[in-house]
Amino acid sequence: MPENIPVCPECGHPLPEGMTGLCPSCREWKDSAPLPPQKNVHAAVVLSFFFPGFGQVYNGQYRKGLLVLVATIFGLFFFLVPGIVILGAGVYDAYRTAQRQNAGAVPFREMHLYHVLLYIIIFILVCFGAMSVSSVFMMP
Repeated sequence: MPENIPVCPECGHPLPEGMTGLCPSCREWKDSAPLPPQKNVHAAVVLSFFFPGFGQVYNGQYRKGLLVLVATIFGLFFFLVPGIVILGAGVYDAYRTAQRQNAGAVPFREMHLYHVLLYIIIFILVCFGAMSVSSVFMMP
């Protein structure tokens, strides 16, 4: 679907610009249709680059975000190159997912506060866990 197509607030069906009348899908009367919510593609990229997986959380894919976080952190601490590759793939995935949500190719998903809090807790735990495990291997 092209970007910025208004949708019916009751059923989510795409509507013509400035439509007045019955929604063809749910048959509810519409004076005008609001534009669908949009993701900030640049925010998804920056968040995912500085906090691996947070771009996915921003896009509403918290499980994928947590997987990218754990894989990137452990990849960076133990095998530098795979960690960088996973980070790059996560950034690209966040970018493409935000674009596809804006275009309507995939369903729009909201970011929830409890997913953000869960991400922060797991981010801290994974970072400290990786540092403690790597310090065991670095001992003389």
